[in-house]
Amino acid sequence: MTRSVPHVLVLGFGPVAARLIDELLEEVSSGALRLTVIGAEAEPAYQRIRIGDVSVGRIQPADLDLTDLTALREAGVDVRTGVSARAIDRETRQVMLEDGDTIGYDRLVLATGAEPMTPSFEVESRRGGAIDAEVRPSGLPDGILALREMGDALRLAEVVRRGEPVVVLGGGVLGVEAALAIAEVGAPVTLVHRGNVPMNRQIDTDAGMLLRRELIRAGVQVRAAADITTVIAESGSLCAVRTSLGEKLPAALLVTCTGVRARDQLAGAAGLPTRWGVMTDEACRSVSDPRIFAIGDCATVAGRVSAGLIAPGWEHAGTVAQTLREDLGLKQPRERDAAGASVELAAATGLDVILLKSHTLNIACAGTTDVDPWNPDSPTVSTWSDPKGGQYLRIVSDQDRLLGFVSVGMPRSAAELAMHAGRGTMPVTDRTALLAAEHATREAQLGPQDVLCRCAGTTLAQVQDAAACSSSVAEVGTACRAGTGCGTCHGRIEKLLREETQQLPAGVTA
Repeated sequence: MTRSVPHVLVLGFGPVAARLIDELLEEVSSGALRLTVIGAEAEPAYQRIRIGDVSVGRIQPADLDLTDLTALREAGVDVRTGVSARAIDRETRQVMLEDGDTIGYDRLVLATGAEPMTPSFEVESRRGGAIDAEVRPSGLPDGILALREMGDALRLAEVVRRGEPVVVLGGGVLGVEAALAIAEVGAPVTLVHRGNVPMNRQIDTDAGMLLRRELIRAGVQVRAAADITTVIAESGSLCAVRTSLGEKLPAALLVTCTGVRARDQLAGAAGLPTRWGVMTDEACRSVSDPRIFAIGDCATVAGRVSAGLIAPGWEHAGTVAQTLREDLGLKQPRERDAAGASVELAAATGLDVILLKSHTLNIACAGTTDVDPWNPDSPTVSTWSDPKGGQYLRIVSDQDRLLGFVSVGMPRSAAELAMHAGRGTMPVTDRTALLAAEHATREAQLGPQDVLCRCAGTTLAQVQDAAACSSSVAEVGTACRAGTGCGTCHGRIEKLLREETQQLPAGVTA
């Protein structure tokens, strides 16, 4: 009797789903697996974390593409965009779509991501009367967005091009990045946030005070310890906001960066346990249904809530791909480098490092940093501060283990500490050596097995292999995935490409 081909259904078509598809493409192409992908957005998967660069005109939407839709379909992947799932029937193993179609599955992977949390506002209308509830069901005026989807980025790009004022609500990483990007292209922008300092959940107070100063220096108006209470509309469109301090700010657009929630409603309605996301075990398998998996921002994996970073989601995708092969009796493939040699995929380990994506300000942080250095029971804290010079460094450690760090305006120290955060080691016993390294002629040297791209978990050796037969960052990304995440490793990849070009014989190009 002929064995039926197992069918994997993926709900969601973002960066994490794209990685899972890539992991399973060999099995699909060979006919060992059927794969169907359902995406709510009209666009195929793109790198959502960098849409802020689209909004200020640094890159085009096509530069963020993560997949070739034609190639996927030719390989046998059934991709459906612009349609959402309506319900999951676990008993019959079927998913009902909003367009009326029903799709069965042997294994179901939820990759539905997270949705922005839009605060509640009072609405004050000027000319044009009240907001038309049929046109704007939320009751809010046009001009409020979360910079979460490509349409948001294109809308912001229009406002920035016209030089109209923008207000960003939220002082976390995304809010700071958005405000900085807008200021860097010369558009008027105000950052409103509740904390006393921006990024107060990621960095300590002193670093936050320096960040505030650098934001102002970059052209961002900052309103700390404030919230937005009222949005003011004229003819149905936003024209201003009023803060909790009573100040009225002109605004053609309000960008809300006030957090996200896991899109786990579909799972919850199907009876799957959820708690800040679909609850899974270490293998990303639902704790109550072994045929269902969850990855990325919609998942709570072994009690760990997603931090909104791309690297953990991509690790989830690799884990699920491996588990699916085991479940369905498919052979395990080997990762191959750009030269075709078999290698093992390197996974980023240790602390999750946050790198602020900005062209004018260098900030990196990881782990725990808001520690009282004078408490005898606290870990060891080393701090160096030069506010006028725009530099700050704080290292928190326990014996030979790095617990956390924050670096402002010190890129070489940040690179050194990020490398050790990934290794789970301490850089040096004498912390002052990092200050000397900041002004050295050579930057921190990675070893062959050190992770260069933290998003993809790609090592220096893998990137070097890819660079040897590539001529651009995009080609390196295609070969080994490095540089396809947040983009902060592009500088190192470009340097490796230059080094490869310099080593070529005269008249020969890569």
